[in-house]
Amino acid sequence: MVRFIDVYERLPASAPVGHPHIVEDFNEETDKDNLRGADGICTMLYRYNPSVLRDFLDLEIPVIEVVRHEKTSNRYDMIIARHERVVTVIPYLIPPYMKTVANMTMSKCGFMRDAEFVDLRVDFGIKEEGLWVPLSGHSDLFYPTGPNRAEILDGFGEQLAAQIMYHKLWDESTAKEIKVDIERERP
Repeated sequence: MVRFIDVYERLPASAPVGHPHIVEDFNEETDKDNLRGADGICTMLYRYNPSVLRDFLDLEIPVIEVVRHEKTSNRYDMIIARHERVVTVIPYLIPPYMKTVANMTMSKCGFMRDAEFVDLRVDFGIKEEGLWVPLSGHSDLFYPTGPNRAEILDGFGEQLAAQIMYHKLWDESTAKEIKVDIERERP
């Protein structure tokens, strides 16, 4: 089972599933049943830089965007943004290690296709008590009226979190770089 740690006071390890946590350790054998997108996103931001996570969770800051891109070309491969209480995750290109996520999601939808380039977006809402709930998702992977959409979005969030953890997407020693943009003033 995935284990959470108490290294950040605002994200206690004992918080219920659906609340964001910091993941302690992760490998291929880790049981992902209680892992959610919020856990992967917050762990990535914390491991990249704890102050980025602090700012991301500070709802007094209206907008924060974290962009992961190639160092040499600035080609983006992931955006994680929070606008007020809505968190948006957009992987622009599904790299080879994410193909299993795309294929799993497509399997849940009942069809398969080449998952190299996918139009994908998942939005989470942050409730008053801190719970992150899947709000919507858009992708050419999802049937517009397909099976339980919340279940698909939860499944995608779980797999996204697993891939973030397994591949340590916060690590800038690879050919990737992370840029943070903060708007501290409301319009």
